[in-house]
Amino acid sequence: MSPKLTRTILLAGTVGFLIVWVLEFRRTTLFDSYWLLLLSITCLLFFQFSRLKSSLELKKKLEDEERGKSVKVTKTVKK
Repeated sequence: MSPKLTRTILLAGTVGFLIVWVLEFRRTTLFDSYWLLLLSITCLLFFQFSRLKSSLELKKKLEDEERGKSVKVTKTVKK
């Protein structure tokens, strides 16, 4: 699965669980509906983790490319 799709699913899960929690909280008590809030927070934390992980990988990749450009390999001519 692509990272963008994973992040989209996690963000949609966060919003969905939050909406269901609000509706359930109005119907029952916090004690009976806290598990929906926990699922929403969990999805949000996984979303943030995925986003930060991909940005760190991109930053590392750019640094590696930059190092490769700065160090040029040249052949020496034998006399």
